[in-house]
Order: sequence, then C-alpha cells, then structure tokens
Amino acid sequence: MKKFTISMIIFCFCIGFSFAQTNNIQQKSQQEISIKTNTNTIEARSGSDCIFSDDFSDSSTWVIDHDADACSLDWEIGTGLEAAGFYPISTIESTTASNGYAMVDSDLYGGEEGGTEVEDSWFTTASAIDLSNYPNVVLEFETWYRSWTYEKCWVVVSTDGVTWPELTPDDEANPSAGIYEVFPGISGEGGAQLDTNPTTWRINISEAAGGQQQVWIRFHWTGTWGYTWFVDDVCVIEQPADDLVLNYGVVSHTGTGEEYGRIPKDQVGSSMAFGGEVFNFGVNNQSGVTLSMDMSDSDGNPITTGETGFTMYSVDGDGYYSVEETDGYIDADESVYFEMSTTIPTTEIGIYVNDFTISSDAEMDGSENFGNNMQTREFSITEDVYSLDGIDVYSDYDVTRMGTGSFTDGTDGFMIMTYYEIDQSTEVAGLEIVLDSYMYTEPLSAAGGEVIISLRDTADVNAETFNPSATIVESDFYMVSQADIDAGMLQIEFDSPESLPAGAYYACVEMYSNNNQADIYILDDETIPQPGMASTIYIPGDQVYSNGTAAAVRLKLGNGENWGNIDINEDVLSTVSVYPNPSNGLININIEDNKDYSIEITNILGEIIILKEINSNSVIDLGMFGTGTYLVKVSNSEISKTERIVIE
Repeated sequence: MKKFTISMIIFCFCIGFSFAQTNNIQQKSQQEISIKTNTNTIEARSGSDCIFSDDFSDSSTWVIDHDADACSLDWEIGTGLEAAGFYPISTIESTTASNGYAMVDSDLYGGEEGGTEVEDSWFTTASAIDLSNYPNVVLEFETWYRSWTYEKCWVVVSTDGVTWPELTPDDEANPSAGIYEVFPGISGEGGAQLDTNPTTWRINISEAAGGQQQVWIRFHWTGTWGYTWFVDDVCVIEQPADDLVLNYGVVSHTGTGEEYGRIPKDQVGSSMAFGGEVFNFGVNNQSGVTLSMDMSDSDGNPITTGETGFTMYSVDGDGYYSVEETDGYIDADESVYFEMSTTIPTTEIGIYVNDFTISSDAEMDGSENFGNNMQTREFSITEDVYSLDGIDVYSDYDVTRMGTGSFTDGTDGFMIMTYYEIDQSTEVAGLEIVLDSYMYTEPLSAAGGEVIISLRDTADVNAETFNPSATIVESDFYMVSQADIDAGMLQIEFDSPESLPAGAYYACVEMYSNNNQADIYILDDETIPQPGMASTIYIPGDQVYSNGTAAAVRLKLGNGENWGNIDINEDVLSTVSVYPNPSNGLININIEDNKDYSIEITNILGEIIILKEINSNSVIDLGMFGTGTYLVKVSNSEISKTERIVIE
C-alpha cells in the first residue's frame, strides 16, 4: 500500500492543537507482539506475475555490504530473524516469512543508550534485471518498519552496478538519479510506523529503470539508532495503465483528525467530516474521478447510498492539500484528498460501517485493478461510553499493549492519556480502562498494582512544564484485583461525577506496579492512524511524549449509576487519614482504632524510603528527602489506603 507525506486532516489537527505539542517527541517504546487481523488490501504478486521476483529463500541472490568508514552494521538475510535491541519491534508477518527475509536491526546496533554513528548499510541484487521491454515498472515488496528521529530508508537503482550514490538521512530523493525515499512522511518521525504488518509497498521506478537492459536494485538503510526495517517478497511488475488507489478513508466527528471508535450520541455534534486520500498509480491520467460513500448499520441495512458530495483538493506549493479542484482530473503519480462535512444521517445507538470507493471514467467496478479502490471505516454511537479506541467495534484490528514494564523508568507513576473533545457540556462519572488480559492469553498485567484515574486540561499536558498533580479531578488509589484481571478491564468512578464544559481534555490513568511486582498493561489500538497527540504517555523523571495511537482509556459520561467496579468500605477507610497535602515536609498519619498498621513510603521511582510500624497517631518528616511526590501506604490485614503526597 502506498503512503504519502501530507494529509489535509492531519494538518488541520496540528494547527488546532499546537498549544500542547511543544517538544513532545515520541519516546522509543518497547513494542509487544500485536493481536490483529489482516487489513492489507493490496496483495503481493505471485512470481508468475512478476518480471523479477525474490522471496529471500536463497541469500546468495543478494550482496550485503556497508560503508566501513561509517559503521559496521550489516543487513541479515535468513529465517527466524528477530529484532533484538533494547526496544524490539515485532517480526515481519510475511506470508512467505518461513522462506527467509531481510532485516537491519539498528536498535540492537545502537545499544541501550543509543549509538552515535550515522549507519550506512545496504543489500543489492547480485545480478542485473532486464527491463528493456518494460518502459513503466514498479518495485513491490512486503515490509514492516517503525521510525525513530534521524533516519531515511532508500531504494536505489543503478544501470551499471558500479555507480552508487553516497546517502545520509539529510539527502533528498532524486528519481532521475535512481534515488527513491521509501517512507516519506514516516522516516524521521519518532514512533511513526506502517499501518499493518506486513504492508505491501510499491515504488514507481520507471524514471530510472524503465526500458533499461541492465538494472540493479539496492535497499539502503541510513540512520542513527533507529528501530528495525524488514523486507520480504521483492517483485518488479509492469505498471498498470489505469490504477487509482484509495490509501485510506476518514470518519472524524471532530473534523480535526481523530477517528473515535465510540461516540456518545450527545457528543456527535452538528456535523461529521468524511474523506479519503487517493493516488493515481497508473500510467494514464484519470478523468471523471469521484469518491463515493455508503453508510450502513452492522446488519448491512443502508443508511445512505452513493454519497458523492466530496470536494477534491490537490497539493499547494507548501505540500498541503488546500487547492480546491473541481474538474475531477488526476495526473499520473499525483495524490489528491477528498473531504465532505455533513450532518450525520443518524444518531441511533449502534455500529456503523462506511464504505468508500474511488472510480474514474477509465477505472470502474470490475476493472482489473479495482481491488485497491475501496476502504472501510467503522464507528459506534453509544449511550455514554466515549472511546478513541475501536476494540470490539472494528472488524479488522491491530492491537498491542503498553504499561509499567514498557520503559526502564516507567514502573511507578507511569501515565497513559487519551484525548477527548467534548462538544456539549456533560458529566463524567469515571474511566473504563481495558487491560491486556482482555485480549492476550498470556497477559502481563497482574493483581496487586494500583492506579489513579484523572481528567486533565490539554493545556497542562506538555513536555516542558508538565505537572503530574495538575488535574481537574482525580480518584483515590484503586488496587487491581484478580477479578479485574479476569474481566480484562477496570471501571473506576470519581467520588462524584465531574461536570465538564465543552472543550478538549485528557483522560489519564496513572499506574504503580511496586517496581514491576504487579505490572499493569493497557491495550493500545493501532488499527487507524491517529494524530500524534491523540494519546500521550508520561515517564516519571522524564517528560510527556506523544504516542500517536488509540490507548484504551475511555470516558464514561453521565452519573455512573449502576456502573463501576470499585468496592471500597468508606467507613473503614475513614479510620485512617494522611495530611496535609501539599506539605512542607511534615505529614500526619491519624488512626482512630489504635490497631497495628504498616507505613510504607516510596518516592516517584518506586524506591522505599521509609518502612515502619505504628499503632497510634504519628508525625513523619519527609523534608530530608527533598521536594517531590511521595506515596504513603497505610495498611494492615483489614484495609490498605494509599495517598499521594506532594512535598513543596
């Protein structure tokens, strides 16, 4: 599937949300093996359809090398290869991966702290390919890739097998010289990655390779401490005469890029934005290009049919979709964007399916390459659950997990935050948090961890001045039970429903694992690309980072009647009090029943700094440990109460 640099909707999101993005650079995160169904709509060609093909079953058909003056990193070709760095991504799930594939593991080479070399590594076809009878050719391959901040991936074409360019991440593509950037818009964007594993990627190499009697093809990695790039099933095909590709469809009730899996009926708003990006991959220019959309319910009953009220935009001089086009004409190798804002035809509770189709005068239903002209987006209208994630809504999904074991410093105080726009003022009863045990047969979450839920103003969630205590409302500590693990989710209420005016907010879950003794992992829905700040994370002692996916931290609107899994005996807990908060260093621990209690005080790193037993009211001095946030746990065989205390 082809991807391109700019999308109009994502650009709008960045403009409207720039106040919260200062220095929010994606942290390299450990990627768990994801649970997913296959959403790739472009099938890799079989060898019989290819002018040239290679499935990496014989490594001698490729020549591996690197710039010895720059690094000692090499690609590998073989079976069973896995990323083995400090933040390994999952292995390519190619249909022929058992035959072998290629991998460059920059993460392993960079080590735990990150290397400084500008790595320069490649592999090249061992023999020339004869393309003299094919003036228009496309390189197709299966791939899996995640980006860090300083890197570019290249495909390079040579017609003599000797002349090759010197490349770094600072260079630019130059097709006339046989230099093609593989992942524009992804490479160099920290944490950006392909939508599906694997993705079938296509690059039009006609300008350098078309009609040439001898062609060598090189896959070339340049970068510093990236993740891993996998390549499999390389094929050179003849470029089709007519081939429009619908890269993606969009359904966004906010109109600013987020695509929510569940939208409460009272928050849908007055209109919804629909759209899609289209690329003309064929040789011929296309006329009469039209995007249409059908909306149906989950039973297939039509809501709207053949909706075509889209406006087409092309790219302006700055690379953004903003130039309105009315002629329905797309040149070869041109991308356009379609957008329509309209009142949603229904607000009835249920799941809805939007089927987008692109067609032209020359390419219509039944045409040879029409299979990549369609995309589907699903969403649900609910009574009171608001979720960015689409778990249990999307029929095709790609879900992974993230939690207290994902980062070295994330064991205690690690936060995951999900962005929500409130269109109409409402009450929020609490949050629903989907644990990894909901989908994983071997969950990493365990009973005994503790969480705090909160709501935060988006203006307070930034890298430079983030204050963990700056909340609109937050809960007490909640201990995760085995029943929660078995259910696969937490439903936690605030003490009373919080009234929120229209605006933008983050739903936050703060996790404590007792130094990984009781980890907490939350599902992360990567099915649909989201704006970078749609989900964010906070690593204690570090900063806030963008996540760019849909963490399963959901809002529960309304008063929360008959909802929630908190079972706290308030009468018992009221026998213990810890104050003042904030404090200048001295804290009081009052107990009314004169029973024996254990006092455990930890710092934000999860280190125990005080451990003692009491059976009467006590005063503890934390001033010697400095300003900051501390957890004070008071417990015995009957109760356990934890308070977060700020020392100023």
